[in-house]
Formats: sequence, structure tokens, C-alpha cells
Amino acid sequence: MSSLRAEVISIGDEMTSGIRLDTNSQWLSSQLGEIGIEVAFHTTVGDDLEDNVDVFRHAANRVDVVVATGGLGPTADDLTRLAIAQMADVPLVTHPEILTRIRSMFESRGREMPENNSIQAEFPQGAVAIDNPEGTAPGIDFRMRRQDGRDCRIIALPGVPVEMKQMWSQSVEASLRTQAGDSSIIHHHTLHCFGSGESHIESLLPNLVQRGRDPQVGITASSATISLRVSTSGTTQADCMNKMQPTIQTIRQTLGQLVFGENGIELQQVVHNLLTNQQQKLAVIDAGLQGVVGERLNQITNPTPLICANETREQMPSLDEMRSLIESSGATLGIAIGPIDRTSDLVREGQSFYQVMIFETPTVEQTQFRYSGHSGWREERAIKEVLNHLRLYLASDRSQ
Repeated sequence: MSSLRAEVISIGDEMTSGIRLDTNSQWLSSQLGEIGIEVAFHTTVGDDLEDNVDVFRHAANRVDVVVATGGLGPTADDLTRLAIAQMADVPLVTHPEILTRIRSMFESRGREMPENNSIQAEFPQGAVAIDNPEGTAPGIDFRMRRQDGRDCRIIALPGVPVEMKQMWSQSVEASLRTQAGDSSIIHHHTLHCFGSGESHIESLLPNLVQRGRDPQVGITASSATISLRVSTSGTTQADCMNKMQPTIQTIRQTLGQLVFGENGIELQQVVHNLLTNQQQKLAVIDAGLQGVVGERLNQITNPTPLICANETREQMPSLDEMRSLIESSGATLGIAIGPIDRTSDLVREGQSFYQVMIFETPTVEQTQFRYSGHSGWREERAIKEVLNHLRLYLASDRSQ
């Protein structure tokens, strides 16, 4: 793996205000990782010149590569080129050939170039332009010497994702690979768990979730789903997977049925796969979760529908009602979700419960779940709890 470290900077008031989601930084971090450059920092800054200068100065003094997106347009709030120049204490200079190209691009579209577009041909002295094949904003490739004697390379790209990605693949990626001087890549493999909390899962894997270990294991939680990301470097993806395999196997053996899938798969897809493999069709009666369980399963495309019925009611059905629905809908399996009292004080105290029943002739299985947790994800947790319960049922040995 390369010893280079990077910082990704996202520029624009639309990012700091939350109006727009910063997907550029996520994408660039993934691309940098694939060529073996570790991303150490993400920074988001608004359209203020002093703030931009400060952000670039900090970045240039702590990493080897800075990749920024945004702020290369022709308007007064596009400050990236000026911020880099002021940070490095160099003037902006016009590249006549770039100005000619921008003007020609407008003419080819039957338009006259607005005068303010001429600033897109201005670059910090010593910078190289990065070609933008289909846009008017060239990128900036600028190198500077830091106080510690090391070089920092600053690459500024447009914030428009389609332009940024095209410029990356056509110009930037190959150049950075050469700079990294290392053919290794960073590869990630993620295992998803449900049914236990983050701290408990970490306690079950005390020797794996340690900084400095290779492969490295990181743990994150999102709406009651716990994800374990295994990361390492190698010359190829296959090389990385061979190195990670013992760690992945240890996690699976230790956590057992807590692990439900890998690399972004969701519980509803796992359940859908099990239903498909077992040639099962499901009927759902939902008195507690507004039919969401059935809806999520229905969203997965399949040549034939697996959800024969998805009814919402106010009360849990009787055995006879459930059997009747299974028979009339052509289902082979039924699940009923009992009412949830969301207004009860017992919810806040973690003492509110709801029932889930699975019907598969001649079996009736009934389970009680606690309706609790943070109010922001309590409902999502309950939906996943039902899906996970169905997953475990379908994965169990029911032949006895």
C-alpha cells in the first residue's frame, strides 16, 4: 500500500447548508482507496474566501494529496482557484489556450461567451489545467512544497458529478497511480448483523476490532443493523480477499446467525431469496407496522410474486382467519404482526411488546418482541425484527 495520505474537500454553501447531499466525497474516497491512497480527512466548506484559504492551508500541511470538488464556475461565489493561489501565495495567471477553448465551446453551441467565464482560464501560477471534455470548467493540478520539505499535490475538480467522474477516469486516476508508486489497492468486505447491539457484538470480537490490525475491522450501527467492515491492501482484489478470509470466517463462526448478509444486502432481500429457494409464497396480516414488511418484500423484483396477500388490520387474526387467507391467496406460509401501542408510557420504559406469529401447516409459532429503543429508529427496528425473525424461521431445520 502507498504511504500517501489524502484529504477530500467539498466546497459550496449547498453542502454546508444541507440542501445537497455530498456524494462526490464518498465516491472520491472510494476511488482513492482503490489505488492505495488512504483518505485521512473529509472537509466541507461554504462559499467564503477566508474559510476556503484556511481549509486548503490546513489540508496542504497535513496530507500528500488534496482532492477538492466545487467552486470552479464563473460566478462570484466560485472561489477555489483564488483560494489555492492565496494559500500558496502565488498570483493567478490566465492560460490563453484555455480561454480560447472555452470561447470555442460557447461558439459551437451557438452562444457568445459571457465575459465572466474568462476567469475559468485563470490558474494559480505553476498549476496545470485538467481537461474537462464536456464542460467549461477545467480542473486544477497544483503542486507546492510544504514547510517540512514534502510536496503536496492539490487537485481541484468541478462539483458536477458527471464532469468530475469523467475527468477523474480520463486524467487524474492514472496520474495518481503513478505518483503513489505502488500497485496495491485497498479492498473492503462488509458483513451485516442483526439481533444484538454494537457494544455486545464488539465484545464478542475483542481481538478483531483493534486499531493497527491487518486486516482492520471497523464496526458501525445504523437503525439497529450492525455492520463490520473488513479492510486490507493487496496487489489484487483476490489477494485482498485471501488475506481477509480468515477474519471473515472468524466473524461468521463467532457471531453465527447474527450475520445475515454481506456487502450492502438488506434483510428483505435475504428473506426474499430464502422464500424463492424454498418455493414459498407468503401471506401477511399486519396489525402493527402498516403493511411495511410486505411492501418491502414486494419491492424486490422476481418473475413470479412471492407475496400473495398483504392485509392491514387492527387486530391479530385468529388461527382460522389466517388459515383461510393462506388457502384463498395460494400462499404456503403466513405471518401475522400484532398491534403496537405507540402512545403508551411503557414504550419509553421499554416494556411495550407486540406479537409475531408464523403459520405453516401444521405449525404455528408465536414470538413476543419488545417495542423499544430510540424514537428515531424504533419503528425501523421493529420492521427489521420481523424480517429477521422470518429469516431465522426460513433458515431453520423444520423437517423434525
